[in-house]
Amino acid sequence: MVHNRLKLTALGFLVFGTVQPSWATYSRVESMGKRADFFMDDISIFDNPANMNIFPNFLIGELGVYRQGPGDTSAEVRRNIDPANSWFGGIFSYSLSKNKESGNLYPQISLGGAFNRRDEELFALLPDSADGNAVPDPATNFDGFLGMTLSNGGMLGSHIYVAMQEGANLQNGTITGAPDPDVNLYALRGDIGLNWPIARNIDGELSIGGATISYGPRTIDPEFSYFVKGRAFSTLEIINGELVPIFNYSVLKAPGREYTKLHFGLGVNVSLDRGFFWLGAQGLFDEDQQSGNRLNADGTVSFNHVSSTKTSQTIRGGLVSFGIERNVWWDWLVLRVGGQKEISYRDQTSTLPGQSFNYIFTNPTNDGSINDAVGFGIGINIEEKLKVDATLAEDLPYTFGNLFSGPMHHLISRISATYSF
Repeated sequence: MVHNRLKLTALGFLVFGTVQPSWATYSRVESMGKRADFFMDDISIFDNPANMNIFPNFLIGELGVYRQGPGDTSAEVRRNIDPANSWFGGIFSYSLSKNKESGNLYPQISLGGAFNRRDEELFALLPDSADGNAVPDPATNFDGFLGMTLSNGGMLGSHIYVAMQEGANLQNGTITGAPDPDVNLYALRGDIGLNWPIARNIDGELSIGGATISYGPRTIDPEFSYFVKGRAFSTLEIINGELVPIFNYSVLKAPGREYTKLHFGLGVNVSLDRGFFWLGAQGLFDEDQQSGNRLNADGTVSFNHVSSTKTSQTIRGGLVSFGIERNVWWDWLVLRVGGQKEISYRDQTSTLPGQSFNYIFTNPTNDGSINDAVGFGIGINIEEKLKVDATLAEDLPYTFGNLFSGPMHHLISRISATYSF
């Protein structure tokens, strides 16, 4: 009986592997649809730590992000500007099976970690300053993982994220301003998850977790966040792909801010001849409540914990996104393109005069961020071991002639890489 279950599990993972590309990166996701809700990828370990067991024995890293937003003239000067927010990490696995020689590696344990990665879901809640003190960049930024794959193919995982700074606004290794005991940031996140074979052709994911965030003077109390995320992959042989329902319910809190998020949707992904395609749609039901935060004339956000300023924004709408990639010319070269379109109705109320209004929102088309409409990129695959992905600057086809004359332009906005062994 156990032997049959192992055969079914192996078959399930074989089908899963033929439909889903096994290795993805932030660059790959950014260049083919901006999000990874509807297909499996290695960066999903930060949403569901059980998925670390799918990617045993591999290293991952990112050279960083190079952005030039509207009004940024830094690229007009010919000088070296290193990309921001580089990070690296890896996952290592060890089989506990007594039948390794027969190819059965389960049960198996996995241990992993990453350094310097920014948790953008948490950091999006932070203002620029609190009670007149800077909210600094954290110095730790550490992810730790522990997971296990059971004999039946079920996967379990746990994850912790720690980001801290005390007493100094340290940016890129240099202290900005004078050290101050009120310049602090503490962010701690923990979650557990499972990836379970529900049926022969269905794998289900579920993760739950919590986080606590505090910043500024010690008189500001920390806030607790919690979240539940899930999705399922149901094999559809008729399209040589999978049907993927998803949901995400999160209550994210920081001093002066509470962001409640409810997203649910449905998508598909399909294996093509030498390529891969995915398409998905989801509903957005969010509420953003802020107390004490104020938007300044220079675009920064300041927080005052005794301020009576209150702002609330409700978001109701939908998002459609897609991505496609294909090997071209050679098996080691991949081209990617993708896009997303959000249409939502936003209703904002505020105690500040002139700040209560409603409008229809759509995501930006050309601000160079992860939220804009389209992206494209390339990938290099060397012997299924080393994979390098790059997000190309979206203005590249229009500014290529200015590479050697006129203002300085960049070719690539993000580079990521993985190595499996």
